[in-house]
Amino acid sequence: MATSKAVKKPTTSEIIGNIDPKHWVQKSDPLIMMRSVPFSLGELKILDTYISRINAADNSRNTVIFTKSEYEELMNLTDANPRALNKHTKGMLGKVVELNMPNGDYMQFVLFEQALYCKDDYGVPIVKLTCTSTARELFFCIDKFHYFKYALENVIHLTRKASYLLYVYIVANRYRKIWSISLDELRDSILDCKTQESYKVFKEFKRAVLDPAVKEINKKTDCSFDYETSKRGRSVAEIKFIYHSSNKFSDIDTNQLTFDDDKQENNYTDERLSFLAEACNNEFTEEQMQVLYDILRKIEPNSHGTARYDYLLKKYNELKYRVSRSDLKPLRSRFAYLKKIIEADVQED
Repeated sequence: MATSKAVKKPTTSEIIGNIDPKHWVQKSDPLIMMRSVPFSLGELKILDTYISRINAADNSRNTVIFTKSEYEELMNLTDANPRALNKHTKGMLGKVVELNMPNGDYMQFVLFEQALYCKDDYGVPIVKLTCTSTARELFFCIDKFHYFKYALENVIHLTRKASYLLYVYIVANRYRKIWSISLDELRDSILDCKTQESYKVFKEFKRAVLDPAVKEINKKTDCSFDYETSKRGRSVAEIKFIYHSSNKFSDIDTNQLTFDDDKQENNYTDERLSFLAEACNNEFTEEQMQVLYDILRKIEPNSHGTARYDYLLKKYNELKYRVSRSDLKPLRSRFAYLKKIIEADVQED
């Protein structure tokens, strides 16, 4: 009598389960600082899928498993040729990314060390993707760097690489509400168009890259924004972005973030507090943010909003690191702990 084959359980370092578009892609600042963007749009989607499945507070599980059919859904394909999958996974392993430092130094490395394509015990084609030790320092580092997040569903339906790159840039900077960037930096570094000679003409860059990306992002993602141009002489020199709050995907499951408390979304009537609340992932009430704001004014009475934001962000990251420590007792109040470590700086001053 034939017996059914037992399903092989994943190892403790592996993460398996259905890809959920509602899952968060959590990225550290260094991942946004990568000025060399060698990946295709399909490879960038695979990268975000990987990041959406890991827990940035637990570096013991760095292998993500997804099925061929999930890959096809990500790529908007009905039946992907295994050769196409082979090309994308090989690209993930073989392309070098680069981090440029403010002092002129740089670091070059690859993000993934292994991609295994095989069939599970049910005969379902799967892919196992494992990051390198260097990349692990960027994927699992909530105690070291500022993180921002967006839902995977915001990028999996984008059809242009420029749309993806611009979306990530907008999300990373939306706390500023209104800001400017030089045209050269936007075109060459952010949107990775430095090799396209025709795009040095703004009219062509606007027609072929910028406007289609803005249109697609506003239509398919949770971002709503406009832009204006500023000229130096007769040529466009800067782009000013104006971000508008948007709540298109208000049903996103925030419980997927294992290092955040369950909480209702807070609404802030005071613009100053709303700006600072972004540094705390909008976790605290307006009354609590007012308390923190009053303390911040004691530390730096003459500092501007951005300086206070950066300081509060640093302290909030300390809070998240404290929460992630399994060797310490759980906090009774996250707000009380944050308030306490900020007040300690007041006393030192």
